[in-house]
Amino acid sequence: LPDTPTQPTGSLTGPQRQRLAQATVLIIAAQDQGGQPIPTHIGSGTIISADGLILTNAHVASPASQGDFDFEPDYLYIALMEDESRPPVPTYLAELLAVDGFLDLAVIKIHATLDGSTLNSSDLNFDFVEIGNSDDTHLGDTINIFGFPGIGGDTITFTKGSVSGFTSEDPIGDRAWIKTDATIAGGNSGGLGANDFGQIIGVPTIASSGADGDITDCRVIQDTNGDGRLTNEDTCIPIGGFINALRPVNLALPLIRAAQSGSAYVSPYDSGTVSEPSTPSTGNEQLNFVAWTEEFGDDSCPTNPVTSFPSGVTQVSAIYEYSGMTDGQAFAMYWLIDGEVVVESQFNWDGGAADACYAFYVHNGGEALPDGNYTIELYNEAGLVAEQSVSVGGTGQSEPSDSSLFVFVDGYVVDADTGRGIEGAVVIVLWPGTDMDDWLDNGSDADIYAFAETDADGYFNLLLPFDREQVYPGIAGMEGYEPSEGEISFTAEDGDTVTLEIELTK
Repeated sequence: LPDTPTQPTGSLTGPQRQRLAQATVLIIAAQDQGGQPIPTHIGSGTIISADGLILTNAHVASPASQGDFDFEPDYLYIALMEDESRPPVPTYLAELLAVDGFLDLAVIKIHATLDGSTLNSSDLNFDFVEIGNSDDTHLGDTINIFGFPGIGGDTITFTKGSVSGFTSEDPIGDRAWIKTDATIAGGNSGGLGANDFGQIIGVPTIASSGADGDITDCRVIQDTNGDGRLTNEDTCIPIGGFINALRPVNLALPLIRAAQSGSAYVSPYDSGTVSEPSTPSTGNEQLNFVAWTEEFGDDSCPTNPVTSFPSGVTQVSAIYEYSGMTDGQAFAMYWLIDGEVVVESQFNWDGGAADACYAFYVHNGGEALPDGNYTIELYNEAGLVAEQSVSVGGTGQSEPSDSSLFVFVDGYVVDADTGRGIEGAVVIVLWPGTDMDDWLDNGSDADIYAFAETDADGYFNLLLPFDREQVYPGIAGMEGYEPSEGEISFTAEDGDTVTLEIELTK
């Protein structure tokens, strides 16, 4: 790994953003059908060497590595950005060199032009992104996301967020995922997550990012059945759903080394692919509608329940309470607009037997969804399990505030003697049930629910919603002051937003 660089002085510069954008590619996977390449799915990738190595997701480059043989591509087209205001241009073909279905990571390499003419690697000189050390990434650090969120005419997008936590996963262990507060559209899966040094430190990954189920936004863009019309009878291209996590780039290093050396890569993890048969229905499955919302929290519960959506909304989410479920059961989800199916997805249930919230959602790659009457239909092998409709268009209507399940928290950290705000103080809130003393003695980042640092006025915003029925341990501190410990909890009488004042004593 490279040595840890000195701390950056600020955000990415304009030239840095331009260089990173030019090294971010759109990957179009296609299958040979009757001698014609038919697109099956898309994703993003990052060029990591001058001779055209690209880091992306396994489900983009080789779905078969995760047991999905139906979408295994015959071709991987690489589209490059020539102008940030225009769609990327398909320019090259790439081949798969290394893949890990469990990690959902893959390395491919540009090897030919579109007509199949082989390229000489020594003659190539692509803009590329330096590989950083994801272990040097910490809470509150900036993450810069580059990728292509949709299909067809979509241009490259740049979004920015912060590291909001880390998630462990067996058998990887700690730091299996970097969580972020950035909202990342599904087409960005496989793209670039960079630090403020301009180094890649993570890969936006939808497969196990904490979104409920492998829910896919699937769009028809090509007349695949030759009837001269674009309808739901044509093959749709899945472009992903909501992403809120990145695979740390350090986990990709063995794949990158294998690709560079030309050696075979063997995953050290038991992939447990999804090719196993699904679990049969018991007939006891229950899905009870809870609320409509545009966004939802880490627990999949709604952050701002509504009864309808205004024009211009970019995501529609249906939240369900569930019971009697068994992991591995096959489900199908359909989204309809004014009675026409626009999204179809199949997935195996992975939410456990019962819980208060499970989120199903549809989005348009960050663009406004069309106005209309939206219906979600959910099926298992026994038939229709749940159905719900909502309107998109007009002003939208929020549910009454007294029905809000959550509270949003901001506030000020001030000097107890002067009452003035303290700049640079940190506020850390732990997950409910975490013992503060134990955490201070031997805690990990995975125990942290929310984190904030105060600005010049001492102001902070914890961003994530707080459940009224939970008690959250918290601590605030600043060098030169005694730390302040306590608990955060709310009742039904508290408003939807609560501003705290935390005093620190020298």
